[in-house]
Formats: sequence, structure tokens, C-alpha cells
Amino acid sequence: MKKILFALPLLFAMIFAACDATIDDKQPAASVTADELTNSFELVARSEGNNNITVALSPVHYVKVYSSDNTLLAEGTNPTFQVTPPTTDLSVYITVINQDGSITKSSEKSIHISEYTDLPAIYEQVFGLENGEYGTTVWTWDDTLTRYWGNGSWGSDTTPSWWGAPDGADINEQCSGKGMPNDGTDAWFSLSLTGVETSRGETGSVKVTEETAVAGWGMGTMTFTGTVPLLGVLPNDGNQRCYTYQILQADGEHLVLAAQSIGNSSEGWFFCFKRIEK
Repeated sequence: MKKILFALPLLFAMIFAACDATIDDKQPAASVTADELTNSFELVARSEGNNNITVALSPVHYVKVYSSDNTLLAEGTNPTFQVTPPTTDLSVYITVINQDGSITKSSEKSIHISEYTDLPAIYEQVFGLENGEYGTTVWTWDDTLTRYWGNGSWGSDTTPSWWGAPDGADINEQCSGKGMPNDGTDAWFSLSLTGVETSRGETGSVKVTEETAVAGWGMGTMTFTGTVPLLGVLPNDGNQRCYTYQILQADGEHLVLAAQSIGNSSEGWFFCFKRIEK
């Protein structure tokens, strides 16, 4: 009699597990084919063209959602994710783990993004926000500072502390000597979700994230494509152009960027800008 009583809790546990929907969702009872998985999901935007996306599943499985470059975007039985600028067309696929441990991968599905909402606060600080719409900000050298361009300690300084312009160097001479003669006094560049423009005549795009290279230092990362900010080169690395910067300050009126030297990891180059109207 005691043996029967001891066995009952185990039996109830087995029955409960067999009826647990979350376990069934994670491990399909049978292998799902690629076509079945592809047909089981849709990409649903919060509103037409919105950047906040839900993966609607029918039937429901526990899936992982990847972009076409194999970046994991989300996972779960009701996964959601956010698309950030400058992406306008996104292709994703999903995978599911079958009960036998095999993995099924779906075909890709695409969605067009034309509206960005609920982005991290850093976007408002960099691009400006008016009536719920992200705008365009225009930046020039912050000539209120003792040095608005130059080098210092990577990971600790917030402005040039070793050497730079205008104290210690002439910005116009530096720009000419580094192959960017139009980036000196009164030069400018603009930032928006749709692109970057510069007074030197170049255009490109920019991506902003809250990721930082050094914990506790900076507030995010800014990555340019096609162009660079004013005098965006690394002087001690052959004056090669630099496309990725740490955002040390962005408050709507001031923007401070830092780039790490390639040959000397303790050296950073600092670019201090103020906002202007054009």
C-alpha cells in the first residue's frame, strides 16, 4: 500500500508535465517542416510602417527570431523586437527546436519601416524631437571650449586633455594637413534618421545605440556610413578615417564624440560640437 502512495505524486507530476502548454510550445510533438514554419508566422507592426514589431505565430511554438545577417532579435512564444534607424527594410527568419533536438529554419519574410517611435532617449538628444517626430540637428565646432578637438586618455577623459585645437594647434591648419581642408572654422554637419550631410559636400547615414565600449564611460555609440563628422580621422594612425565613435555627451545642445586610436589603445581623439541653426 505504501508503494502505491509513494508512486502517486510521481504519476501526477508526469500527467501535469504532459499537459503543460509551455513545454509543448517549446518542443513540438513532431518535427516541423521549413514550409510549415514559414507559413506559421507573420510580422505585425504596431501600426503601418512602425518600427515596433510582433511575430504572430499560429500554431504557437517557442521560436527564435533572426535578421538576415543572423543577428538574434527576439525569442519566445510571442516575441517582439524594435527596429532602429537607419534600417528601413528588414528581413527575418525564425527557428524552432523539434522534440528530437533538430532545428528547423523558416524562409525569410520582410517588412518595410517608415515610422520610428519609442526609441531610446539618446535619439532625442542626438536628433531632436518635436511634436513626436525626430528631426535634424546641425553641429559645428564648440568654440566655447579651451580645446574642442585633440587627444587625451581613452576611457576616462571627456574632452581633449593632452593636445589639440584651438589651444595648442590651429584647427584650419590641422584640417588642411589631414586632407580635410573644408572641416575647419565654420564647417558643419547635420544628423537625422534619414541621413548625414556635411559642409564638405559628402552625405551618408548614421546609426546610434546605447552600447558603450567602456563601462561607466559614455552614453552610447555612433557609427557613420559613407562619411564622417568634422575632421573624423585618426592622426596617429596615418590620418585614416574613423567611422565609429563613443558618445560622451549629447544633451540637445552639445555633442562630444571620442574615437580610439588603433596603434595606441590608451589614446582617444575627442570631437566637441555645439548645435547651430541652419
